[in-house]
Amino acid sequence: MLSGGKSSALQGNFDPNLLWKEGGLDEEGIRAAVRQMLEELGPQRLIANLGAGLSGKEDPAKVACLVDAVHDISAEMIAS
Repeated sequence: MLSGGKSSALQGNFDPNLLWKEGGLDEEGIRAAVRQMLEELGPQRLIANLGAGLSGKEDPAKVACLVDAVHDISAEMIAS
């Protein structure tokens, strides 16, 4: 909480290197990294993003996995 009773949102940073075609994580690893990020930062009032943006080295399927994982895991965490 900020002073005065106002709350704030947090912008989280996901390492884009984890999404690279060569040397990045597999889908299971991406989901595990997303879960860790959401456990550390909380699933609500979080703007999940990439720390350095996309460079062109990312696998589009891994980027889609990241987006889906953020939606799925945050919804699961909020519901529980």
